[in-house]
Amino acid sequence: MKTPSALAFLVMAASQMLSSAPVQALQLKETYKDWAVYVNDSSSSKTCFAISRPKDMYPKGVSRGDVFFYVSSWPGDKVNNEISINIGYPLDGESVPSANVGANQFNLFAEGDKAFVADENIEIKLVKAMQRGSTLVVKGRSKRGTATTDKYSLLGISAALKRVSAECK
Repeated sequence: MKTPSALAFLVMAASQMLSSAPVQALQLKETYKDWAVYVNDSSSSKTCFAISRPKDMYPKGVSRGDVFFYVSSWPGDKVNNEISINIGYPLDGESVPSANVGANQFNLFAEGDKAFVADENIEIKLVKAMQRGSTLVVKGRSKRGTATTDKYSLLGISAALKRVSAECK
């Protein structure tokens, strides 16, 4: 179970992500070890997502905004397991952020302070790797040239994604 401060952070991050939605509509459904599942059912398009924050962030002491990784589904738009990463700083548009699970590296594209997977087939492979792995490592470079590495635990991701799927059929 998450500590209260970690859950509070996830609620805040989830609220920011869905800032156009009323906060009351955003519901924590369950916490699965290091991942939490939220549902926003207030609009015409229901949204469900699993979210986590890094266990370790390097280099230490670098000023950054909120950092989290989420996997979202919008059944009304037929979107399943879309990956989005809030890096916490403006990314260098010339760099290629990456997500690594074990020996598998997945290149991402940068948009502002976020990173995404460009190809749906690669996104599917990344989600499958996450379900089989234990650690996810996200690397990026800021506009100022600072290289960062964020390490996420994948404990609970399979159960969280199963819940997201059940909530957003």
